[in-house]
Amino acid sequence: MDQYAPDMEATPDSIPGLIDLTPQQRNLLLMRPLFQLEFTKHTFSGAAAELRGVLSTIDTHYLCLAALCYMMEGTAVTVGYTLTEVQQYLVRVIAHMRCDLTSEQCTRIADIVIDALDNATNNYQEHACEYFHAPTGTTRTSRFRLTSFEPDLEDIYRYRPTAEGYLLLMGMLDLEVEDHQILIEKMLQLLIERGRFDQAYEFARRARVLSIEHRQQLRDFINQAWRAPGSIFWSRDIGPRLTQARTHIRERQEEDRRMEESVRDQLLRVDAMPAREQLARLHELLRNAGTVRALLQVEVTGAADKFLDAQAGAFKPRRPSGLPDLEAQLLPQALGLPSDALAQHAETILLSLYPAVIPEAPDLSNILAMLFEHRTPDESTEDLDADGSIVPFERYVPPFSDELVRDVHAWIEQRFSFAPNWTIAELLIAAEDEGLSFLERQCIVYALYRSYPDSETLFPGTVAAAEGGFAADVAHGDGLRFTAKGSS
Repeated sequence: MDQYAPDMEATPDSIPGLIDLTPQQRNLLLMRPLFQLEFTKHTFSGAAAELRGVLSTIDTHYLCLAALCYMMEGTAVTVGYTLTEVQQYLVRVIAHMRCDLTSEQCTRIADIVIDALDNATNNYQEHACEYFHAPTGTTRTSRFRLTSFEPDLEDIYRYRPTAEGYLLLMGMLDLEVEDHQILIEKMLQLLIERGRFDQAYEFARRARVLSIEHRQQLRDFINQAWRAPGSIFWSRDIGPRLTQARTHIRERQEEDRRMEESVRDQLLRVDAMPAREQLARLHELLRNAGTVRALLQVEVTGAADKFLDAQAGAFKPRRPSGLPDLEAQLLPQALGLPSDALAQHAETILLSLYPAVIPEAPDLSNILAMLFEHRTPDESTEDLDADGSIVPFERYVPPFSDELVRDVHAWIEQRFSFAPNWTIAELLIAAEDEGLSFLERQCIVYALYRSYPDSETLFPGTVAAAEGGFAADVAHGDGLRFTAKGSS
């Protein structure tokens, strides 16, 4: 606050009888702009001359403190309030103080209060107040600002109290600037206690979004390290982000705990249904934010191991290739082209993203149909290049009769109705215990294997999954487990 360098040789002992009251003096000087507005509100001239009689009945001290408190509330729930929002708030307050004022008069008084806080009469420079510095016996100047009017990330100018503005609101207490975080947490509790649920919800939502952003940035850095091991540095890219994420997790855990306590306390006090619904929505968001922070904690804990694994990939042998890097060269160049040129080559670019050979995964039913297909030779044509003879197609009698298949399917469905979870080995053991024949047990294995794909299943109420293997007298191979749908 003071624009001077401390004199190490001048101490209170050099001037006996004088007490060092510098902190108290500087705190007291913060009220000087408020006092000046109160003293000069009777001397307005020009366009504001008509407000002399009106301002004499307005408590400007209250308006200044209310404006600072509203700005502080804006920093707690968002990133600050705009000039229009602060002006409209003061207009509402002034309308309550004097019901006979017009909207133009209320707006003009609000502008006067804001200009007093911004020091508009001195071209919006810092407030400058002189005071006696007892340790040196000299007169010094204290320079400070009560408000800041700066753009946010979207270049929207917003009002926020400065460190001196917070100090003024905290009862003239000589606290450090870092303690203003405690003030914000207290403001969140006051928002909930005053019924400002929407603003508290918006603040909690922003904190949850910030957790998601931290997690996504960490994952992006790790994925980039996997793709190009030498392009990411721990100390430059990941280390600072981990520190920010840990600080965010620690602060949000404490703040959300206090907010949850306030929400639960309000749920016990509030009886109105709309307010209880808003509190329940806020409580659900806080619980969801806790889950997101837990996922972020997992990312922070495992970032070191994932980064080391990614760096180890740099030592793996790679095939030499003269093709340009897709991510480092081709995509940036493509995005830099005009839209007309990009549209002309869009088809070529999209086709280049497909693999050279698309892998095929034929369905089991198509394979069986192809194996059982009966092809007859065309006797009207003769293949001169063919050697050998055509073997007649031999038709095999189905090993299982229709009656046997129906009995086996009924037996399997009966077993599935008894218990929701079976393996092939367990069903074969149950069939052998019940005295089913060798052919019936073979039919059981065939029916179960045929039901492995969901598109060809004979038992729609179950889901099949591969699990280990099995060996029996009728068959052996990969094991299958059938679980009833809807059961864990």
